[in-house]
Amino acid sequence: MMTTWALKADHVSKQFPDGTLALEQIDWAVEEGETMALIGESGSGKTTLLRLLNRLAEPTTGTIVVQGKPAASQDPIRLRRSLGYVPQDGGLFPHWTIKRNVCLVPHLLNWSAEDQDDQFQHLMQLINLDAAQMAERYPIELSGGQRQRVAVARALGANPAIVLLDEPFGALDPLTRQELQHQFLTLKQRIQKTMVIITHDLPEAFKLADRITVLKKGHIHQVGTPEALVKTPATSYVQSLIESHGSSW
Repeated sequence: MMTTWALKADHVSKQFPDGTLALEQIDWAVEEGETMALIGESGSGKTTLLRLLNRLAEPTTGTIVVQGKPAASQDPIRLRRSLGYVPQDGGLFPHWTIKRNVCLVPHLLNWSAEDQDDQFQHLMQLINLDAAQMAERYPIELSGGQRQRVAVARALGANPAIVLLDEPFGALDPLTRQELQHQFLTLKQRIQKTMVIITHDLPEAFKLADRITVLKKGHIHQVGTPEALVKTPATSYVQSLIESHGSSW
C-alpha cells in the first residue's frame, strides 16, 4: 500500500540572516493521521521546522509540501487557516472571551453564527469544559491547564486535517501536565488528525507520539517509533537520550 504523506520536507535548509544554519538538507515526512513528535535540545531546529510548515518562516532551499501541494504555491493566510496551531504560550487573546477565541478561525472563514455556536459546543465537549460556563469568561479567569485546553480547542476550530503544537504542556506543573497528556491521548483517538508536537521531554514524546523525530543542530538523527528508538538507536546521540532516562522504558 502506498503511504499518503500529509507533510513533507524535501532537501530543506534554513539559514537565518546572521548566518545561523537552523536546518541543513533535511528529508522528512509525516503520514496522514499519525502524531509525530519533534524532540531535541534548544537550537536543534524543532521550532524552525514547525514554522516552515505553516509558512511563518520560509526555507532557504528545498520544498515544504502540505497535503500534496508545495507550501510556497499556497496562499500563506489560507494555509495557516487550514492548519491548527498551538503556540508555546497558548496564544489566547486576553481581551477576548473564550468563545470568541475558540471561534476565531470559523469567524474569519465566515461561518454562520449558528455554525460557530454548534462548533463551540462540540469543541468544549471534546476538551471536557462546560460551554455555558466558559463562553463569556476570559483567559485570565482560567487555570493554566484550562487555558491550554482552550488553545487546543481554538486550533481545532475549523476542523483542520493537520494540527501543529509547539510545546503545548511545557509551562505547566507536573500534575497538570500529566493530566493533559492523558486527555491529549483521548482526544487523539477521537479526532483522528495528523499532528506534529514539539517537546523537550522524551517520556512525553514516547507517551503521545506514533513516531518521533530526533533533531540536533539542524540535522535529523532518527525518525522512528518509540520501540525502534529504544531497540535500534541510529546514532550515539539518540542512544545517549535513551540511556539518560535509564529504566523509564
